[in-house]
Amino acid sequence: MGKKYLYLETYGCQMNVYDSDKVRSVLDAELTNDPGKADIVIINTCAIREKADQKAFSSLGRFKHLKVRKPNMILGVGGCVAQLYGERLLENFPHLDLVFGTRTIPLLPELISRVEREKRRRVEISFDVEEVFEFEPYHEEGRVTAFVSVQQGCNKRCSYCIVPHVRGEETNRAVGDILNETNKLVKKGVREVTLIGQTVNSWKRGEYKFGDLLKIVGEIEELLRIRFTTSYPRDFTKKLIESIRDVPQVCHHLHLPVQSGSNRVLERMGRTYTREWYIDIIKRIRDAVPDMAVTTDIIVGFPGETESDFEDTMRLLEEVGFDGTFSFKFSPRPETPAAEYYDSVSDKTAGRRLTELQEFQREITVKKNQSRVGEIEEVLIEGESKNDPNWVTGRTSHNRIVNLPGGADLRGKLARVEITEGFQNSLRGRLIENQKEVSHVS
Repeated sequence: MGKKYLYLETYGCQMNVYDSDKVRSVLDAELTNDPGKADIVIINTCAIREKADQKAFSSLGRFKHLKVRKPNMILGVGGCVAQLYGERLLENFPHLDLVFGTRTIPLLPELISRVEREKRRRVEISFDVEEVFEFEPYHEEGRVTAFVSVQQGCNKRCSYCIVPHVRGEETNRAVGDILNETNKLVKKGVREVTLIGQTVNSWKRGEYKFGDLLKIVGEIEELLRIRFTTSYPRDFTKKLIESIRDVPQVCHHLHLPVQSGSNRVLERMGRTYTREWYIDIIKRIRDAVPDMAVTTDIIVGFPGETESDFEDTMRLLEEVGFDGTFSFKFSPRPETPAAEYYDSVSDKTAGRRLTELQEFQREITVKKNQSRVGEIEEVLIEGESKNDPNWVTGRTSHNRIVNLPGGADLRGKLARVEITEGFQNSLRGRLIENQKEVSHVS
């Protein structure tokens, strides 16, 4: 039999995208965008909110008729929904062949082979798979950015969060493995890596801590930029702030989830810091790196959240001056303490608060983007614009999208760009003539 075809759907965060790249790497199959052509269909799922669950279930339902037409096709589901529900997925979806967890991707070739051989459905959701990170990194030709996981799982115990349950306890990857994968990606044309982990800045291995890791990765030749996400506020140290300041490849953008501006809600969430502490750490970071852009995550409508609590969050938006927020209504998750809280906020009230918060943040973001007009920015060009082949698109160090006239020869280069317009979600600019040679961001 010739090469098999793989159809892959991915939902959720950067870690899920990274995990899907691992699936591509470990399977000897050619990717296809047509599920009807596929020998293997895999849905990589997210369980962070109830809506994400429903997307996974809906996607599984869509493939029922395809499975009837192609009974030998392998239909599998992985990721956090698979880890959360396990055997129940096989009970609810009789056409499903395989359920695999967040740490069992290395076993996927053997799991699929056994399903085909034994004609028996399987579930494998163990956290006890060794060398979870050992794989040849997949990278799409032409892309200049990539994710590199430095950590799996989480030791924090936020009352609303399902991550520790579906990804296990924190496991930090060895420095050599991180460097090996990053070097391989750079040889494939990658010029910017984003180091990812559930609480990435809590990474430590032996005598090394995350600030040391930034310095070590920064020594890789031809790597122009380093980003990292997602950070935990309490794990920001003086040494880490100094590394961000001193390593020229580290971008001046930080994603630091606050979740609420109310001390009462933060305590109930189990976040281990106060709003005052959060504001202070932002001040210390901006004292070291004055132009640091900061984005955050916010949950509205957490059980027991009052109007006064919500107003504290709105004031925090203005006080910190976030460049952007990812905001959501509270969604109770199984296996979490907050799912048992009795004093829920009505969906109508939570929806109204979410709208208010997002509209206010939109105003802040537009003003910040418009304030960049006239500035000269270094933009890493990622490729052609989706809307016009005569334009290219890239990102500033602050993670702002910039569109400008230009050709494909700019891909993978740091270009000096004058910003001419600022919008809600992007900037527009023009290439500065007589480009200087640059090896890193300023």
